[in-house]
Amino acid sequence: MKTIGWLLAFWALAFSTGAMADEVWTSNYGKVVYETDMGPTAVWSYRNENYNGLIYLAGLAGIYKNRGSYEGYWVQYSSDKRCDTERPTQAGQTSHYWGRFHIRFIDKDFPSRWEAKWGYCNDLMQSTPWRADPYFGK
Repeated sequence: MKTIGWLLAFWALAFSTGAMADEVWTSNYGKVVYETDMGPTAVWSYRNENYNGLIYLAGLAGIYKNRGSYEGYWVQYSSDKRCDTERPTQAGQTSHYWGRFHIRFIDKDFPSRWEAKWGYCNDLMQSTPWRADPYFGK
């Protein structure tokens, strides 16, 4: 039952039409959308053919100019590695499938390309960076 609640909360956020949804990127890990702000934290969603998840970036909320580097974490319903500890997701849920996320904006102002390093749990970061370019639609 907890799993169903987490999935419903994730999908509600992932398909919301929040004010931030105009920031969308195409990346080497699929589509990434700036969904909302939670206090000082920006919440992004990502999805591809294998995974759907959220990225929480501390200190990025409301920042559209002079963007630099930010720390945060990603979290999913499942992944290739289960962590010993849990991290918060949406609607008070938690997950054992998460990892660190370090992002660096290449262009300082919106819209911006970015590059990120990520890892499982508190492990070392992966060698393949997560790269993204703004998506402008068709």
